[in-house]
Amino acid sequence: MQNYSRTDFAQVGTTNRGCMKVIPAEKASEFDVIVVGGQNGSLICLSRKSNDTTVSSYLIQFLNRAHLQIIFKTQPGYPIQSLALGGPQSSKKKDKIFVASQNTVRGVNRRGKTFFSMETNMAETANRMFVRGLDVVLTGRKSYSRYRDSHDSNNYLCTEDIHDVVSLVFEEAWGAREYTSVLACGNSTLQVIEGNNLAYEVRLDSVPFTVALFMGDGGHTKMMVLYGTKTGRLGLVSLPQGGGKIQWEIDTTSGACVTTIVCHAVTGGPFPDIIVGKEDGLIEIYTIDETDHPHLFGTFSCDESITGISCGNVASKTEIDIIVCTFTGWLFSLAKTSRPMIENLPVAANFNVKMQQLRSEVEELQSKVNEERLRYEEITKRQGGGAGSTFFHSFQVHENFEYSAALGAYNLTIELVIPIDFVVVQSQLPIRLMEVEKNASVVSEVHQDGLNPWPLLASYRCQANVCRLELRVQASEGDSGVINLYVCPKIMPKCAQITTHFIKALSSHMRSHDFDSSRPLNILQFTGNFSIAEAHAWLHNLLPNVPSKCPPADTITNNYQCSANGGTQLQVTYSKGQATFRSDCMTTICIIRDRVSEQTMKMQIRVEVACELNQDSVDHCLKLIHPKVMAMLDIEKDKLYASALKELEANNDNVFSFLSPTNAKLLRDHDSIWERAEGVNIEDSGVLAVLENLMMARAKLMGKSKRGRIEAIRDLIATDYNFENVQKLFKSAMND
Repeated sequence: MQNYSRTDFAQVGTTNRGCMKVIPAEKASEFDVIVVGGQNGSLICLSRKSNDTTVSSYLIQFLNRAHLQIIFKTQPGYPIQSLALGGPQSSKKKDKIFVASQNTVRGVNRRGKTFFSMETNMAETANRMFVRGLDVVLTGRKSYSRYRDSHDSNNYLCTEDIHDVVSLVFEEAWGAREYTSVLACGNSTLQVIEGNNLAYEVRLDSVPFTVALFMGDGGHTKMMVLYGTKTGRLGLVSLPQGGGKIQWEIDTTSGACVTTIVCHAVTGGPFPDIIVGKEDGLIEIYTIDETDHPHLFGTFSCDESITGISCGNVASKTEIDIIVCTFTGWLFSLAKTSRPMIENLPVAANFNVKMQQLRSEVEELQSKVNEERLRYEEITKRQGGGAGSTFFHSFQVHENFEYSAALGAYNLTIELVIPIDFVVVQSQLPIRLMEVEKNASVVSEVHQDGLNPWPLLASYRCQANVCRLELRVQASEGDSGVINLYVCPKIMPKCAQITTHFIKALSSHMRSHDFDSSRPLNILQFTGNFSIAEAHAWLHNLLPNVPSKCPPADTITNNYQCSANGGTQLQVTYSKGQATFRSDCMTTICIIRDRVSEQTMKMQIRVEVACELNQDSVDHCLKLIHPKVMAMLDIEKDKLYASALKELEANNDNVFSFLSPTNAKLLRDHDSIWERAEGVNIEDSGVLAVLENLMMARAKLMGKSKRGRIEAIRDLIATDYNFENVQKLFKSAMND
């Protein structure tokens, strides 16, 4: 958004998602106020003075800062997990502040006085909250509760993780159904809860992370809900009684997780706009047409994780500001650059004098800070690491570790309030580091040897004032293990915080809703004296997005689809004493057999293993991966031809006179071909590993030797790859 500029308000400390709102002003002569709930448990309310005409305020605005005063600030306590605005159901005015901490909900008015307190009977921490009139809706990790006038009215226990909740706000839109809420769940569904029961669910292609009412009230039907996914997609769903329908779903400008969605008129159009905040700091604005479809208006990047977005007349009484809150606690506005910095503000006659005084004060403060820092460092060095007055700072690491099917790798984001000095990555499995353009850091990797037993040991040394670091790692299917990260900020004395992440053996398998039984399937079955909870634990250690607790059912069936090998499928059905795995890929079956056998041996559980192989599944897998292999080989071939033609052009003035149309086009597209081929490598892409693993898995399952076949696959791809040749190679290996 080139015509929008950022103005910083304040830094209030680390915040959780959805803990910032703008409260409309009581009088037309006043500005709207901002209320923020921090992770330290403190609730802060800020506003701009209506008669703010001081020179100091002018200077602050001149330095791209805005002067806000604190209306009230509550005492610290338990972290505020969620914040919502409420008011009388008959009125559109929402000036009552509700905050959720642990299992308690408090109500605070705009002057900071507590008028309501309710301790719920939830066994979990209340992570998300929605307030409507006398109704307060709370969700924990798996529980949903609705309280009507402080009385427990509805409850629902979800088998999947709940990421967000929203309720329909107009009873006339519900029809004959009870109080209706929508849950964004970890199994890639939107679950519609009517009263105490699950009415139905809407299946999505990826995990929804954020939900919000369309146009702020549900749209013209009052039953339309926006959702944002972990893969960066934005969608609209209609939720009438009896069944829901997806109206549209689009890709946003990045694949980062959508953390917040707000509907407000900011572009001057006839309908409220959609404002989207994301994990990577990107803010996007979409306008809505008469058919309820979105159109991208503009984007703005702040390089910090967005935790809250709201809109209001905070700095101007004539134009709407987009107020943004980040994880590190920065509050800032996005406003049109055509707006004057301060409206109707007289410039004082002694402006230069005041400016010089402020500069002198800032220089004096900087000098004192530097002196105290040097003195503290000397004391630390003289007394040693843990003695005397040495104080080790505590700091919070905000991190996100998610697998990206589009990139075929894990995205790991680390964010601190203070600048990062370096991050050390230590891995038990041979993962590969991938380049990330956004990183302002120097990477150093230590190779495995006698002094370094770790398959991967690397460090990221950050440049000055870098508070957010994004890493990308790639692991082969079948490898599993722990990744340790040592995060060291730029503080003295040096200290680090260790975070641990686990990569699972079938990490590229994502939850899906359908399973194609017509494919050639391999069947693996375990039978024995084990419980359904133990079978669920095997699945939890094998696959991502599996709940840690076993759902309350006698038989459980889950479907998965692999993004790494062209889209093979896996179906898991387990109950007490029996677990069945069906897949059209022998590699998947081989990995499951090995991993589950290891776990049963450790737990000393006696099981019987039956494996039924379908040889047609090999050709089926080769057909699925074939387009991906050909696409990479074509890019490499075009790159070589374009380079040769570029050299020919350097030695001939009129090279296009004798080139064929195909070669002439390759020469003209030389730069775009090289740009498209940048970073494309058949080795690093994992395509070669898919073919090699398929060859080894079939040999292992059939008890045959795989000697020499891996080298044959590499030679075939390097020299004469086509589908018939690779099919012959696998058939000859089976006959050996």
